[in-house]
Amino acid sequence: TLHTQSIIRLFKTFLAEHPGLWTEDLRQEITGACRTIVELEDAFIDLAFKMGGAEGLDGAEAKLYLRHIADRRLVQLGLEPLYGVARNPLPWLDALMNGVEHTNFFETRATEYSRAATQGTWEEVWAEVDAA
Repeated sequence: TLHTQSIIRLFKTFLAEHPGLWTEDLRQEITGACRTIVELEDAFIDLAFKMGGAEGLDGAEAKLYLRHIADRRLVQLGLEPLYGVARNPLPWLDALMNGVEHTNFFETRATEYSRAATQGTWEEVWAEVDAA
């Protein structure tokens, strides 16, 4: 998502400006935090799927997807993956989560970012930032 890409880019820019901070201790701390988060998410998945799966999704698949995302984020941060789940086990979920958001005008107010007022791509935005 845009938010994830932005914070990873900010993190990498910060480290480029302060390379002395990218220590083995920091790498281990981030990796340890990832392990802890996966353990906590596993407990939530166990609770959520306690009475069985939903149509097209069970707890084991949710945990595999969680590990895929954890590995992807670690790699994006310049770290080694922990779980070895390179292939997305639930590609339909990414499409669903990153799809266009619709809202009922009379029931709610849209808060998502609108691309209608923008031109170009995010890659072009980042290229302009890099050139500056």
